Amino acid sequence: MAKTTPPVKLHEIVQVEIAKIRQNGMGLAWANEQKTYPIYIANAMFHEVVQVEIIQVDKLSSYGRIVSWDKKNPARIAADRDYLLEAGTAPLVNWAYPAQKDWKRSLVKDNFEAAGLLVDVAEPVTMDEKVPSYYRNKTVVPVKWQDGQLLSGFYQRGTHELVPMTDYFVNDKRLDEVIVIVRNILEKLAISAYDPDTDEGAVRYIMVRRGYYSKQLMVVLVSNDPILPKQDEVVEAIVTALPDLTSLILNKAPKKDYVQLSADNETLYGKDQIEDSLLGKRFLIGPNSFYQVNPVMTEKLYQTAADLAQLKKSDLVVDAYAGIGTIGMSVADRVKEVIGVEVVPGAVADAQKNLALNGIENATYILKDAPEQFVEWEEEGVRPDVVFVDPPRRGLTEELIKKAALMGPDRVVYVSCNPLTAARDCALFDQVGYEIAGPVVPVDQFPQTAHIETVTVLQKKR
Repeated sequence: MAKTTPPVKLHEIVQVEIAKIRQNGMGLAWANEQKTYPIYIANAMFHEVVQVEIIQVDKLSSYGRIVSWDKKNPARIAADRDYLLEAGTAPLVNWAYPAQKDWKRSLVKDNFEAAGLLVDVAEPVTMDEKVPSYYRNKTVVPVKWQDGQLLSGFYQRGTHELVPMTDYFVNDKRLDEVIVIVRNILEKLAISAYDPDTDEGAVRYIMVRRGYYSKQLMVVLVSNDPILPKQDEVVEAIVTALPDLTSLILNKAPKKDYVQLSADNETLYGKDQIEDSLLGKRFLIGPNSFYQVNPVMTEKLYQTAADLAQLKKSDLVVDAYAGIGTIGMSVADRVKEVIGVEVVPGAVADAQKNLALNGIENATYILKDAPEQFVEWEEEGVRPDVVFVDPPRRGLTEELIKKAALMGPDRVVYVSCNPLTAARDCALFDQVGYEIAGPVVPVDQFPQTAHIETVTVLQKKR
């Protein structure tokens, strides 16, 4: 077999034009006329002409670093936050916000067209600020001893080198302050941190959650070891330094288990959960709770989904992938009944607590895998008017789509955090008798990043 020689070499500098922006926000340029060998480039914008140093090469593709611009996109700005690009946490930080919105809208349209669906895509629903930032109410940050210091930040792409940060630009500013305070306490007490090169050390991450309305604060120390070194001293120092602390948790998540957080939590101080509100409903939030991280936009997201669903007081609503019950409870007072299904035991327990907390009597949450529960409901003659689905990034399974269609709901409201899988799944819904009704509505939950949420209503074909 003939040996394939890449058209670029390591550390070679080449001039290229950015041909597209990929799903992850990185630019793509072609290294050859045949357009078969891509160069992936951070901090790029469409149609820019750039001088690029090749920093990684394999036989199928390469990565480049922009050295200079021969032609800049007019929407490029200088945010002076290159550390965010190194870590990949805010790949669009040098894009003026209108350009971010336009690209995300086109990304949604392109994904649906690639799935064979010609759809209208509405203007994205956004935050009101001119430069949307400092919005996340949760962050999980790695720590590492490096060059004699305990650093917090994010790992540089493809390396074990920690990029130190104190201003993450997308976090609630109090979260950034708390990360530094806790890190400094751990450093002063010489607490070991997990080192990915040696697979040793105690603290892997510092996680911070804060209620947007309640201002309640949770700190979680994610540990590779079952017992935190100098635990009593650590607790005393953190409690003293954080007067607004509501909850301090030790999460025992050894790296060998390959999870960021485990379900094994020990409350070291205060409450097991914090509380916040969403669209007038109160929610208890634990270390493992799935709770959207941009509270302002979450309210807009759920309001958009509820409005597009055209809910009626006579409706029976199914809330699939229910989590702690946020979507179902937010619409409970607009419908006859909500029945939710969720496969994670802790989430169902939280949902049931949240029902009691809000005095909601027309909603029920069941612990089961959604496709199995859909079959049971169909056999029992349950006929929902509306099914809400809000799956993780991997989207829905074909089984769930078929089982949802068997129940024969009038409308399916698909809330997605990944337009690629949303488009794929909507094409499958089309095959089982459901068509897209009205425009797909993007909701920008994560400005400065490449992520975009969408709300799509699927109507039963007549």
